[in-house]
Amino acid sequence: MHDTNSPDEITERLLTIIGGLGPRLHQPGLDASTLRALAEGASKDLHDVANPPTDGPLFAQADSLIDDLLSDYVKRQAAAVANSGIVGVRTGFDHLDETLNGFEPGKLYMLAAMPGTGKTTLALQWAATVAQAGQSALYTSLENDATDLARKTACRLGDVSYAAALKGKLSRQEWATAVDKLRKLQGRLYLSTPRTTMPTLTSLVEGIMTRTGAAPALIVVDYLQAMVKRQATGTQASDVRERIDRFTPELRAIGEQYECAVLAISSQNRAGYAGGGMAAMKESGDIEYNSDAVLTLSKLDDKEIKERAYDITQDPRTIPLKLVVEKNRQGMTGRPIALLLDGDHCMVEEDR
Repeated sequence: MHDTNSPDEITERLLTIIGGLGPRLHQPGLDASTLRALAEGASKDLHDVANPPTDGPLFAQADSLIDDLLSDYVKRQAAAVANSGIVGVRTGFDHLDETLNGFEPGKLYMLAAMPGTGKTTLALQWAATVAQAGQSALYTSLENDATDLARKTACRLGDVSYAAALKGKLSRQEWATAVDKLRKLQGRLYLSTPRTTMPTLTSLVEGIMTRTGAAPALIVVDYLQAMVKRQATGTQASDVRERIDRFTPELRAIGEQYECAVLAISSQNRAGYAGGGMAAMKESGDIEYNSDAVLTLSKLDDKEIKERAYDITQDPRTIPLKLVVEKNRQGMTGRPIALLLDGDHCMVEEDR
């Protein structure tokens, strides 16, 4: 068997890391932020060399896992009793929760959608639902401002117009009532929207644990491709697919380490969207293989709207969507879930 920890291989990896830094450090016009990013990238690579993954046993006898199965069942039964029959944290959508068993601790979930389909609205709503239920949630985004994410959450909770809130057209009492609904989350919804430095998810989770004594029940990454591009430096920036293939197992490892569910949003290609499903996921790499469940969110086409007998003139601001569980490693995929996106009130509801 090839020894991946042999002195020669370790030396080769160290020389590659150090040699790769040289040309980048001599590029003209490097600012402090870029230098820090280079240092963070090199630090991670050196950490991987110093802490190589260890292989577990080549096999296990099934009956040797009986104790693990019994203890796991006790945990699942207690969680289901406390959570009305669902083991993971609830999304607020009954059919989805039944299909997935909620967002389970230690599992990686992927939500794929094209721009403009309401994926941020939906994922933010799920995070707030977790906070409303009494557990903390972390929502990290590279495209949104924390104040605006809080504003959108207040609009949904208070059932007021986002456009009116932006334009100052609500009465002070209306807005105060909506903001008071946000206050009732009691600090359990954490928003991270880095603009210059790029904190690691581990540091964010550890920060929340320092405050609350527990890891968040749900971590949302909005969105996957943007995060790996922000973390990339130099020539790494061009190989997004490879970095995604490396990053998704890291997300799963974080979920397992801190016993929390991780939901990553993935963008979809317009060119490949006609086929739908996981095939349209942008720079998908091994996303579908590394994830425990993959969900796709899409707008209905004219034929689907007709089949659903939805009257789009009823409220032109409301957009009919469908959410499909394309893959579920631990259960059924289930039928498409009919949703309605009310963008102005920053909410998504099941179309019953």
